[in-house]
Amino acid sequence: MSTFFTLRRLGCAAGLLLGMTTAQAQAQAQAQDHASHHAPATAAASPAPAAAPDQALTEGVITRVDARSGKLTIRHGAITHLDMPPMTMVFGLQDAQQAAQFKPGDPVRFRVEDQAGALVITHIQPAS
Repeated sequence: MSTFFTLRRLGCAAGLLLGMTTAQAQAQAQAQDHASHHAPATAAASPAPAAAPDQALTEGVITRVDARSGKLTIRHGAITHLDMPPMTMVFGLQDAQQAAQFKPGDPVRFRVEDQAGALVITHIQPAS
């Protein structure tokens, strides 16, 4: 028997113990099942609150700038929120015009996000 039906049966049995009729217990179990599929996640299942902007930035050094395509090649540290180890790779900029602000050798701090399978820099600033 599947876990779903086992839990549903337990919900009905608990309702019967509380003095509900079989129909009331079954209706309550169905309502709880429906709510669990459509309710927002509980606080325990919610992801941790977003980190402060400085904590979410990854440090790196620009090794190549392609202003025409709005892409930067960056040798970066670990990008923890994407489980990515340190490496050198090409990232697109969300605002392609920002590429002109940087040159190879510039140390930067940046935030990259996975947007439909493409890694895109959503925030970048010179490292201090």
